[in-house]
Amino acid sequence: MDDFQAHLSRRDSLYRSLGLPPVAFKGCSVLEVAPGTGQNSLYVATCLPASFDLVEPNPAGLEAIEKNYAGLELAHTAPALHAKPFQAFEAGRQYDIVLCENWLGALPGELDLVAKLASLVAPGGALVLTMVPLSGFFPNIMRKLLALRLIDRSKSFDEQTRALIDVFGPHLATMPAMTRSHRDWVHDCMLNPHYLNVALPLDTILETIGGELEILATLPRFTPDWRWFKGLTGGERKFSEAVREACRANTHSFVDHRKTYPARTAAQNAKLEDAFTAVHTKALEWQKAFDGDEADALSRSTAEIGELLARLSSGLTAIDGELGAAVEELGSLWGHQSPSAEMVANMKVFGGVFGRETIYISLTRPTRT
Repeated sequence: MDDFQAHLSRRDSLYRSLGLPPVAFKGCSVLEVAPGTGQNSLYVATCLPASFDLVEPNPAGLEAIEKNYAGLELAHTAPALHAKPFQAFEAGRQYDIVLCENWLGALPGELDLVAKLASLVAPGGALVLTMVPLSGFFPNIMRKLLALRLIDRSKSFDEQTRALIDVFGPHLATMPAMTRSHRDWVHDCMLNPHYLNVALPLDTILETIGGELEILATLPRFTPDWRWFKGLTGGERKFSEAVREACRANTHSFVDHRKTYPARTAAQNAKLEDAFTAVHTKALEWQKAFDGDEADALSRSTAEIGELLARLSSGLTAIDGELGAAVEELGSLWGHQSPSAEMVANMKVFGGVFGRETIYISLTRPTRT
């Protein structure tokens, strides 16, 4: 937001890539759920939708939204603010475009909300969501667990924040285009007790909406689509299935945002998929044991995660020796009896590994079947 025009340009590029150029918003009805401080919504408002509803229950967020719009000098559609949880929001209508970014994970109650979002999309309309593939989530899953091993729970929240900024600052310094401060990243990811629950794989989204919507696009794009227009009669193989297969074939390319690799078959990646899924499952168990001071369960989960890291290191080495070495370094540190802040800060290979954790996806409700 320091460069507002650059901010608007980023949002414009994002939505264009998802099949939604500015004209897609103009004159339409738009709903955004969980807009936070409303900074991203400013772009949509300047596209001049006919109506723009924002659902946000957080008083701090609502105050920031009002402040941001008070300072918006460009022509825009003033949003209608609904100061309530989305669970309590009754629209009484469907919308041309529904937006919800970086909020919902795969907990049962949250999947109910994914289904609710889908139900609010009008025929011919679009839904924009963010998904979190487990392979892309993997690097920060492990950072989260390392953070828990390092923090002094007797210290204040601010003291823990400063300590973890020092620990992960060298890692974050490798990221050329962060959109959050290191402080906010530590709060959102390392100190947020809910963080490990934000995982939302593509398969889970598609199973939740049950074919109600069809995938329009993703960002990044990882799906070739060689269907010919003459075959698009409504009964053809759906693009959503092509995206699902491509996601599995590119599991390994979500692990490190700096690298992409040739696609493999879903069968070739199956063991990697299983290992990344298992790491997430064990990480949730580890955090539960950590929070409950369950020493035996914690020790067991620590060992099991170590075994999974060894499996992943071996599997990734066959694809990229450097990436395999990064996970090997991680596994070695994880197996240390008492890893120190200095050891984590000075990770030479793993330090720069951040996954493609947030994947944007647009879906549309067909007008014909």
